[in-house]
Amino acid sequence: MSKTEVKKQEATQRGIQSEEIVLRNKVGSLLVVHNFSEKAKKEIRDKQQKRAKQAKEERKPADEFEAAKYLDGDGRECVPITALKKAMIAAATAFDDLTKVALRQAIFVDSVLAPGSSLVPIETYQNKPARATMREDAVTIGINKRGLAYRPEYTEWQLRIRVEYNPRLVSLEQLIALIDQAGWGVGICEGRPEKTSALGWGRFERAQ
Repeated sequence: MSKTEVKKQEATQRGIQSEEIVLRNKVGSLLVVHNFSEKAKKEIRDKQQKRAKQAKEERKPADEFEAAKYLDGDGRECVPITALKKAMIAAATAFDDLTKVALRQAIFVDSVLAPGSSLVPIETYQNKPARATMREDAVTIGINKRGLAYRPEYTEWQLRIRVEYNPRLVSLEQLIALIDQAGWGVGICEGRPEKTSALGWGRFERAQ
């Protein structure tokens, strides 16, 4: 019995239901990710510890692009599983009969390809590992400072997830409506509709 089958069996025994769902980008909606690189974390740690500032190194866009990816142990390019659950929780504001507090306890989002992982592999529509291209964007840093960001971009993307849910707290019909609302009005990762930039990136729908 596979790991996925074991998890399904355990969930069923607890009275928990599960649905496997394929999410695909809405037409024209890019997926742009930006992982917090180790270099950025080090700069913050140094600042908090009041260490002397080092002279800025020459920027290497290709290296920044690679550092901005989310990679799993198999080298697959991914998105954080938390991005999907947060999108569903945020979508609850569009419904009178669902609350964010209840939903946090009512649903659990997992990856079909990597059960128990914190990452969901990004695929093409043909179920092949997706490969990003580099994009350059002008971004605001802090309050008034402007700079350039080099980030991974996916024009065709899909995510295979499994959502476990407690039917006593949220019905299957409510869950589907929640996912649809999350894909339409919330989105995931950079430039998603709920952010102030609202570029319309990261929007998705259920694959039929």
